[in-house]
Amino acid sequence: MKLVFLSSSTGWGGLEQNLLRYAEWMQEAGATVSVLSVSQSPLHQKAQAAGLPLETIARQNRHLPWRAALHLRSRLQALSADVLWIRDPRDLPLAALAVCGIPCRLVFQQGMQIDRPKKRPWHRWRFGQIDHWVTPLKRLADEVLRNTPLKPHQISQIPLALDSHWFAPSKDKAASRKEFGIPSDVKLVGLFGRLDPLKGQDMLFAALESASDWHAFIVGSNTANEAEDWETRLRTDAEQRGISDRIHWHGQMESLQTAYAACDVYAMCSASETFGMVTLEALASGIPVIGTDAGGTPELLGHGAHGTLISPRSPDALARALKHHNDIPLPSRKDLTQFHKRAAVESWLKLLEGPPRPAS
Repeated sequence: MKLVFLSSSTGWGGLEQNLLRYAEWMQEAGATVSVLSVSQSPLHQKAQAAGLPLETIARQNRHLPWRAALHLRSRLQALSADVLWIRDPRDLPLAALAVCGIPCRLVFQQGMQIDRPKKRPWHRWRFGQIDHWVTPLKRLADEVLRNTPLKPHQISQIPLALDSHWFAPSKDKAASRKEFGIPSDVKLVGLFGRLDPLKGQDMLFAALESASDWHAFIVGSNTANEAEDWETRLRTDAEQRGISDRIHWHGQMESLQTAYAACDVYAMCSASETFGMVTLEALASGIPVIGTDAGGTPELLGHGAHGTLISPRSPDALARALKHHNDIPLPSRKDLTQFHKRAAVESWLKLLEGPPRPAS
């Protein structure tokens, strides 16, 4: 099976990281893999470092990219590609045009919510070119059916997954805290990811005013290419609230396992997260999770069976949940099986075993 993974993104967030992760996994599973990415983009550099077969593409116009689509079609034919795999909605117009009329299936692995109707004639045509729309959550599948022209037979549900090492026993808490210079005798809540108003670091800081016996571990950096310096605003906010001595900062990290091991609780404070990989990583690490009752978080937390759900943008609710942190439920290892790499790869291989779409 020959798979081509494509992204014209120049960022390095969940969309790009998971595209690279699945390219590596499918290659390990025996597929012939190629990655098409923008020269010098983070994805291009990471794919190159991983030793994946790599080609460059230009960052094309989002709408009616005719010339780029013809060029991409030629490359897909030259590679004898069976599947073109994308994650970014920005790449859908290009990909739909490129696969039209050739026996190459188009796979869209969903990573973002579709909260508004997309049923214009051009939407119908684009979505009609998709062979497999793969969503990680039932909630998202329902939303896609409601807001797009996609039909049930086009949609499959396969959760995003993690490498097996995430499910191994976590590092010693005391050793982890020593590594980050965090006192061993404090209660610690973590919040990891880019520093951004939508991620809710300010909500956590407000909660710490009431939860005065808790410290926070903030891991992340400002959103790339954004003019606003949210980190400086957050540091100022912590000082004004009188909690700066209880905030422990660390920049963006490639691997967060040691960071999770340092925590007593993880707080998912985003206003609405589609599928929080940090939530999944915390659960896999055996760390209790408090999450906002919005987006994909309720489903990831088993609607309260595998974590504590709180109202979005509610520091008081977060403070109360921290007070009762010993009552936060955890998923069993069996509950987490669906999020293992092996389960995900098996599901993907089964999905892609079918015959390619015939040329029209």
